Amino acid sequence: MIGELLLVVTLLHRAQGQGSPPQENRIKAIERREEELTLAFNRFDAAALDRLWGDDLAFVFPNGTLATKAERLASLKSRPQNVPTSTNESVDVKIYGDVAVAIVVSKWNVLSDGKPSSLRFRATHVWSKTGDQWRLVSAHVSQMKD
Repeated sequence: MIGELLLVVTLLHRAQGQGSPPQENRIKAIERREEELTLAFNRFDAAALDRLWGDDLAFVFPNGTLATKAERLASLKSRPQNVPTSTNESVDVKIYGDVAVAIVVSKWNVLSDGKPSSLRFRATHVWSKTGDQWRLVSAHVSQMKD
């Protein structure tokens, strides 16, 4: 009887240990990657973005145009006078094995005609895990209307 009880407790403990923590760890990893992505954009850091983006990145701008990783990195060669800065208002992550989808709402502070203004965007980011690294492989950004 004690042996059976010990077996049940052990199995329950293993079941709890296998379900939640690995999933939570992956979610936290993507949340960290999203923070790194935001910092890299705010610093206009092409080297960091190169590390964060997968080689096959497909980036869809709010106007519907599509860019590759090479095209996005090329656009960072000349730093604008006033680099827009952003903060993430929310990051909602779903994990599907070695793929993660993050729905991100961000606020971007920009200068428009010399006056500060802010814009809000919702982005769908798809991350893929290769080896031990998560890399952004797809992004689709839409401007939110207030």
